[in-house]
Amino acid sequence: MTDEKKARFAELCLEDRIMYGSDGDGIGTYNEKRFHRIFKRLVTDDADCYEVKVGRYIADVRCGSHITEIQTGSFRTLADKIRYYLTETDCNVSVIKPVICEKRIIRADKDTGEIKYTKRSPKKETVTDALSEVYYLRELVDTYRLSIHFVLVRAEEYRYSERMRYRKKGKYDNDLCPCEIVGEKIFCGLEDYVRLLPEELSEREFTVAEYSRLTGIKGKPAYSVLHILTAAGVLDKRTEKRSFIFKRIKK
Repeated sequence: MTDEKKARFAELCLEDRIMYGSDGDGIGTYNEKRFHRIFKRLVTDDADCYEVKVGRYIADVRCGSHITEIQTGSFRTLADKIRYYLTETDCNVSVIKPVICEKRIIRADKDTGEIKYTKRSPKKETVTDALSEVYYLRELVDTYRLSIHFVLVRAEEYRYSERMRYRKKGKYDNDLCPCEIVGEKIFCGLEDYVRLLPEELSEREFTVAEYSRLTGIKGKPAYSVLHILTAAGVLDKRTEKRSFIFKRIKK
């Protein structure tokens, strides 16, 4: 991503805060709306391109023959929509997935706006973590018409109340505000996913544990990458003693 676009994003974040302020009345939904507003404007300032009907779906952004979807949650809910775009239209599709790589927590009084304290959250999302979402689109990764943009974002989370008994543990009235983009990783076409497979594993069978040891990709993301490559016909998979064994298919 260019420095110009990063600067534009920071500008849009500030404008959004000034225009809409903060709202702690809804958990999750308002945050999603904020991210959608800002990223749609980053794609284009032409409001006629927003929320465009494409067949039986509504695209977040459609500019000519290019559709952009901003997905803050799981790709599971997006999969049918993307399949439809790629099979029933001639459009190219980009999916933007914000990844909160750094977050500052700000405890504030909702009525007065007084800042009680600030601290840096120990939780950090990575592109590796987000890769597991591509599993839901695994049969589509071999087309250049689909690009997935993992956008690394710094954000501030305003918390306006303590935990409430009737809510799930750890939930707050909150407002998550993006501040700046620090990087972007794009996957477009099967080759970008094949690069996640180390060369030393191309000639022999291996387990998920071996893959994790060599790449540092562990847990659910590791399983997801390997199953994506299996679905794309790059790897063969068999089961041995309750473990998956993978091997590169030679073509």
